[in-house]
Amino acid sequence: MKVFSFLILFFFAYPVFGQGNYLGLKDGTNLYVEEAGNGETLLFIPGWTMTHRFFEKQKEYFSERYHVVLYDPRGQGRSDKTTYKNTYAHHAADLRELILQKELNEIVLVGWSSGCLAMYEYLRAFGGNRIRKMVFIDEPPKWIGSREKEWVYGTFDDYRSSLKGMISEPSEPDDIIDWMLRDSIDDTTRTWMRKEIRMTPPNIALSLYIDGLVSDYTKEVGQLEIPSVFMVRASWYDQASAWLKTYAPKAKIKPITSHAMFWERAEEFNALLEDFIDSN
Repeated sequence: MKVFSFLILFFFAYPVFGQGNYLGLKDGTNLYVEEAGNGETLLFIPGWTMTHRFFEKQKEYFSERYHVVLYDPRGQGRSDKTTYKNTYAHHAADLRELILQKELNEIVLVGWSSGCLAMYEYLRAFGGNRIRKMVFIDEPPKWIGSREKEWVYGTFDDYRSSLKGMISEPSEPDDIIDWMLRDSIDDTTRTWMRKEIRMTPPNIALSLYIDGLVSDYTKEVGQLEIPSVFMVRASWYDQASAWLKTYAPKAKIKPITSHAMFWERAEEFNALLEDFIDSN
């Protein structure tokens, strides 16, 4: 009876924590994809070295009303690791294949951090085809430039030491976690986050990092026609807001409490996102 009870519990718990399948791309690469719910499609793209698991709270909440799609980009999480094609242009091409294979239309596309770079590349290659709205979570259109004149992370000199460090050894997940969160987390949460981040091999993490450093999507943001919102953390909200009002005046701008507010303050974040989805 105990075994039977355990199996029943597992059966009902399983859809919440993992109902993923692998989607095969034309080049033979397999992407890990999870889906839940019905209705309009919300498709979430995780950031650099991150995985679909970071959007679990959005999946749980939004799947009651929407069709939620989460996935791990190539090289990250449970998706296949490839020697080449570890760039955001290839991530965008993979995203396009996912959309076409799943026959998705009128999508609300949500990118977090470097996941936004895949969205910028998608705009560059495919325009707004099949996309109804776009949500960019805390990521500028280019990383390197002048903080006084642009919305950027910093100068190349600001990145020099981290780049040289990554050539020598893998990035430390705890440093990334502490940077993206404002609130403290328990050991259990930190453990699974570390595990998910470490699923990206160091060589792939480095390739994507360099691709981000040398990319510039200012033009794509300036030509945005799709209804979009940029969710920007408080520490650089003024800088981002001023830049976006000049270069993307049609886009909405919303302040958020941290780089990963959707995880640590999910209820507030979900309300912000839902309000944008429902807006005209």
